[in-house]
Amino acid sequence: MSRSSSIRERLGRSRISKALAELRFLHIRIGKPSTTIVVMILLGFSIFLLGGGVYDILEKPMALLPAPGFPVFFYSGLQEQTLNESLQSIFLLTIGTLGCFVVYRSTRYAYRPRTATILLLIGLTLLILSFIGLEWVLALKGAR
Repeated sequence: MSRSSSIRERLGRSRISKALAELRFLHIRIGKPSTTIVVMILLGFSIFLLGGGVYDILEKPMALLPAPGFPVFFYSGLQEQTLNESLQSIFLLTIGTLGCFVVYRSTRYAYRPRTATILLLIGLTLLILSFIGLEWVLALKGAR
């Protein structure tokens, strides 16, 4: 104990420690980012990845497939996708995420049951629509 305290005392009085204490570093003050903004950016990035945004950037797919008669919006298979498929997936994933958020917000209205019920039903409707829409896209691609 006494040995470590004597080392601390010697270091505390050394010329180097005094010089470092006198030296003032440039302090850059950066404010703490809002938690809400960070969560929204992470959710947006996750939806972009899950919707196939990276594939769209790297492969530059066509929006519509040329076909005799009328254009085709979906590739038949899971290895490729059109730009419309990707945008539709991103839109449906966003609707599902908003549905989850509305369901979460409904829990804050425990003492107003009518408002809580309405928000819960809206959120569940958005979630169900998103799920059905994504399953429909997979069915059109021939995956199911």
